[in-house]
Amino acid sequence: MPDLQFDPGHRQRVAPTQITPDEQAAIARAFESTTSVFGSLSTLRTRRMGLGYRSETGEPETFDWSSGRTKTQQAGPLNWASQAPPVPLSEVEEALLAWAALGPNGIALADVPVYGALSGLLSWAGRTIPASSNDLSVDLFVINDDGVFRYRPLAERLAPVEIAGPADYWKILHWYRNDRLQVSDRRPDVGWFSAPEGTHNVNALGPSQYNLNRPGSTWFLPVGDLGLEWFNQLLSSYEWSGFYLMDPDTQKSCGVEEFIRPGVLEVGFPIPVFDDLVQLLHASQVGCSVQNLRLAAESMGLGAWPVGSYADDMVLGAYPEVSVGLGFQFLERDAATNPTATATCLGKPGVKEPVVVPSPQFPTAADAVRYVMNLRYGPGGVLSRQDNWAERNEGPYRPEVMQEVMEHPKAHISEWVEQAAIATVEYIVAKHGCCPAYINPVRAKFSAQVHHVDTDFYRRFTVGDDRPYSVTDQITSHFAQWHPGQADPTGGA
Repeated sequence: MPDLQFDPGHRQRVAPTQITPDEQAAIARAFESTTSVFGSLSTLRTRRMGLGYRSETGEPETFDWSSGRTKTQQAGPLNWASQAPPVPLSEVEEALLAWAALGPNGIALADVPVYGALSGLLSWAGRTIPASSNDLSVDLFVINDDGVFRYRPLAERLAPVEIAGPADYWKILHWYRNDRLQVSDRRPDVGWFSAPEGTHNVNALGPSQYNLNRPGSTWFLPVGDLGLEWFNQLLSSYEWSGFYLMDPDTQKSCGVEEFIRPGVLEVGFPIPVFDDLVQLLHASQVGCSVQNLRLAAESMGLGAWPVGSYADDMVLGAYPEVSVGLGFQFLERDAATNPTATATCLGKPGVKEPVVVPSPQFPTAADAVRYVMNLRYGPGGVLSRQDNWAERNEGPYRPEVMQEVMEHPKAHISEWVEQAAIATVEYIVAKHGCCPAYINPVRAKFSAQVHHVDTDFYRRFTVGDDRPYSVTDQITSHFAQWHPGQADPTGGA
């Protein structure tokens, strides 16, 4: 089933992962010896040029790692071909970056009043990024020379603060080794510089993507289930806000006329406006994730390249005749009933299964709405009376407080809200063929690629006599600190 994974026996089954002294020292360096947040912010830059990369050479190159096409980036004033071979990130480096992006960091405080929509929270599992309703709807896809991996640690926690000191450093590698699923054994074919037949200047992946997905790099791609966010927000809006979804074509409600009365549903909210809200809530998660990656890479002396000018439908796999991408499945939609001509992603079975109706996992509106309800109140859920999440994870509330919360009537979604939500979804599906209808329920629009910096490029082109301002102490000392015994292709100066 989608995203959230509860495992009541998690604590009993997890034993400390054995890591080497060198791995312990590397993780300790990240937590104890890197620059402060403010120090990193002062030097934080987007460094797009890594070892093995190219820029404006005017020479043809075959993209063996991606589309297999031979392409030429036109010659320009930043003509550069790295003389150093690609050097992939180590496992420890990737594990630290993945954890910074959206890894477990303990138990969320859940300090939301019962009368302030506490019932809208789907999880109390803390991560390094915030999320509306703490829905954990974003997974991290890690793309490197070994293939494509989904990083999704369980929605269970071992302690209120997971990394409290050196004795907890093993968890960074534990999550990376045990909570990754290999999706592919090769980099995805994303069809760089592919143009539809009959066009001459169409580049669906954007003009600045020349080095994206290149050997030696690690591409961190957050992939979000907007469907989960959409359905959860629908329930919360009906329970707490008094808004109902309104058809912009008719200016009437989406099938909930019987619930429109004072104190229940009172004000219409156009579907496209509601969908925009869902996209903004998703974007805030991903934006924080990418910024965390940038700060972590900066403190470690790595280059981080935030990137988002590509067509994420193509990356996900909406147009396999052009490029396979991640191979996700898409719903065939009737153009006449598709108001925004959007692609509707059904995900990939066992990898990423969004909340969308109809789909193999959610054939009906009731299936989707009750799934989201079950995340709160079903076995293992945050407000469940059976195998309650807070009790087995020992937080966030004291036992007597948790008992009072669970018994409070406002901690439970009203029965009429469930009925109204199902009616709304049924209305949208009947008119548009699916729900959500105006937005894609899966997005992968903003990401970051991390690599070892080609300092020669910056010495050649950027300002600075002895050392350009673009090259920090963390970068020049990176190989000595993070890859001891390995030759430094940058010269270390």
